[in-house]
Amino acid sequence: MRAFLPILLLSAVGAAAVAQETHGDQEKIFIAPSGEPFRVSGDQPYPIAKWFAAADKNGDGKLVFAEFEADFMRFFDKLDLNHDGAIDGVERTHYENEVAPETLGSSWTIESRENEEAEDVDFGSSDDQGATTIKKEKPKYGSNPIGAARFDLLGMPEPVAAMDTELRGRISRSVAEQAARDRFNLLDGSHRGYLTLDALPPTFAQDHRHGGGGKKGRHRR
Repeated sequence: MRAFLPILLLSAVGAAAVAQETHGDQEKIFIAPSGEPFRVSGDQPYPIAKWFAAADKNGDGKLVFAEFEADFMRFFDKLDLNHDGAIDGVERTHYENEVAPETLGSSWTIESRENEEAEDVDFGSSDDQGATTIKKEKPKYGSNPIGAARFDLLGMPEPVAAMDTELRGRISRSVAEQAARDRFNLLDGSHRGYLTLDALPPTFAQDHRHGGGGKKGRHRR
C-alpha cells in the first residue's frame, strides 16, 4: 500500500492543477490583442479592465487606434529581447513558455453557445483607401477553445505566432503594426473608430466562468 502512496499523491496534485486551470477559482486571466497576459486573483474585476485602462492613455473611456497600436507595439518591444526590431523563434518560445504559458494550455470541452453566426469583417488601410473585405467567421466558442483562445477577444490560440501570416518564423515591426490594425478593425465591428470597454465581448473564460469571475455579458470596471 505504501508503494502506491507517491503515485496517489502525484495524481492528486495533477488533478488539483487541472482543476485550478479549468475552473479558474484562484486566478482570472485575460490575454490582450497583442498577446500580453493580465492576471488577477480574488474579488478583483476581470483583468480586461486593467488592460483597457492602461491602454486608454487619456482616460476618456474610448480606445482609439493610436492608443491601441501604441499599447500593442509596447508589448512587441518587450518581447523583442535583443532589440533587433523583430520577434524571432527564440523570442517567441520565450513568450510561450515564460510570459504566457496559457498559450500552450489544454482545451475546455463545453456545449456550443446558441445563436452564434458568422459575420463579415472589413479590413481597411490606415487611410481607408483601397480597403479590402475579408470574410471572417466570428469565433465560435464551441467544443474546444485552446491556448489563449480561452482568454482573449479574438479566439487566437497563440496571438503572437498568428502575426506571422507569411510563415517566415520572424515577425517584423511592420508585420506587427499591420496585425494591430487588423485586430483593431476586428474589434471595432461598428466602425466607430474607437473601442469602449462595455462594447467588447466577454472572453470564453469569462463567459463560462473559467478563470473569468463568472460575469457573463458586458465588462465592469
